[in-house]
Amino acid sequence: MLSRVADNLYWFGRYIERTEHLCRFLRVQYFSSLESPLDIQSEMALTTIMNMVGVEMNDKHLLEEDVLVFVAMDETNPSSIKSSVQSARENARGARDLISTELWNIVNKFYRFTHDYPVDYYKTKGLYDFTQTNIENCAIIKHTVQNTLLHDEIWAFINMGLHMERATQVCRIILSKLESYFKLQEMKVSATITSYQLGVLLRSCEGMDMYRRTYKSSPILNNTLEFLVLNQDFPRSIAYNISEFQAYLWEIWPYKQIRKNSIEWKIGRMKEYLTYSTVEDFDKKPIEFLEKTLDYIYNLNNLLSKEYLSY
Repeated sequence: MLSRVADNLYWFGRYIERTEHLCRFLRVQYFSSLESPLDIQSEMALTTIMNMVGVEMNDKHLLEEDVLVFVAMDETNPSSIKSSVQSARENARGARDLISTELWNIVNKFYRFTHDYPVDYYKTKGLYDFTQTNIENCAIIKHTVQNTLLHDEIWAFINMGLHMERATQVCRIILSKLESYFKLQEMKVSATITSYQLGVLLRSCEGMDMYRRTYKSSPILNNTLEFLVLNQDFPRSIAYNISEFQAYLWEIWPYKQIRKNSIEWKIGRMKEYLTYSTVEDFDKKPIEFLEKTLDYIYNLNNLLSKEYLSY
């Protein structure tokens, strides 16, 4: 396979997963802020949304409409939902002869929905419809990938992109919400409100129900971190997705000799580190730990690009 085509497949997977997480995060953050008992949480939600897409806000007085449009509909913003869907389609086009007609058709349908969605309707009452439909389209695309493609290196590169992006986005989501959590703690608000924020974090990762099944209690910080970072059975935890990324990497070149500092070597070290870590190892400085984890994930992406995707 040409490196250029492998790059298209990998980034197609990444952009689809990025779109799903952006849509869910935007929806959960916005509607949870409407339900919050504290007025400040509305402003905090908008700041968190902007931080999630990598935009640092110096202006403390954010306009709600501007934030919601910028993150979802602004084509000049390369991190917006609309831009991510367009990038996914362009990458799928670059590998058109290797993917199924069924997959290509649903990608085109997805693109037309986001591209043609009326901005004025989105501003007034379309946010839930826009984000929920996009999430459903992402699910259909991933289902189509699993059920219409040969399970070979083409399928593996797409899935590597999906799991790399999911680990990245979950890490970014946790970081963005921890800032709000610790700010509320400094304000000495009630434990109910801080627990509510952790619940918002879990819902942003579709993890609230499975968290309750695992811990049989309301969210607390240590359990939430353990669940979203280290749980080997939860499909959106960082540890689970690093493990899955390694499995798909082996599908590409199962008999490759592992060299020190290669992508295979680095991913193996990270997987083992997360497997044998406990939340007590980082619960005193979770932001520092997660920032290092995110840097490590970025480094893995760079190594993958250097060894497999450069052209």
